[in-house]
Amino acid sequence: MKHSIAVLIALSCVLASFNVARADDNALRAALQTYYARVKLAMLTHDDKAMQALLAPGFISIDVSGQTEGAAQMIGEVDSLPKDLKKVSTATLLSLKASGNTAIVTQRYDMKTVKLAADGSNEDVELVTLSTDTWVTASGTWALQKTETDQLDYYVNGQQVAHKVRPQ
Repeated sequence: MKHSIAVLIALSCVLASFNVARADDNALRAALQTYYARVKLAMLTHDDKAMQALLAPGFISIDVSGQTEGAAQMIGEVDSLPKDLKKVSTATLLSLKASGNTAIVTQRYDMKTVKLAADGSNEDVELVTLSTDTWVTASGTWALQKTETDQLDYYVNGQQVAHKVRPQ
């Protein structure tokens, strides 16, 4: 009987630790989702200071072809993009693995807009990327250290016109 009670107590402690871990993961997921929203807003408004504040020192971006660039290059490219009032985009966190001060996020970015074609007609455009992002924290503030675009799919009027996968 005492052994059964001890086993039940131990099992309860293990289950409680899973619930705490799940709550921690949910809190981290919510926090990072907020940071992705801040990144989106900073890019949309071309707010270089806000973008820079969301990036860790030594930030790097690796595109689907394996090319790397730093924060200044990435921010410059974002600034060169024209504002698109028809653009709708979402970032969805597909997976999250946290260890210490680091979180690895697999995310899906989906952007839809309407572009003017060469013949003057409208084209529905969709860009879908899968990325692996590395976030780091110091004193509870998360910053994006690295983003690696793993896959890119581009559609025009529902037809896939490009599919690229980053070489491993």
